[in-house]
Amino acid sequence: MAAREITDRIADLIDEEHRLRTGALHHGGLTPGERLRLKDLERQLDAAVDLLHRRQALSVFDDDRDGG
Repeated sequence: MAAREITDRIADLIDEEHRLRTGALHHGGLTPGERLRLKDLERQLDAAVDLLHRRQALSVFDDDRDGG
């Protein structure tokens, strides 16, 4: 997965998380299903951010090897 795809995925996850949290504010909380979905979104978001950080670190090391 390319860095652009990862950042797009992160944006999609954040958008869905925001919709859930905003809906919860307007409707008095989350349903059990929404709570499960929010936990899943948080897990996926953490994984995507970790992947993006790894990709960025690898690109720095690749640049160092090319220039050195």
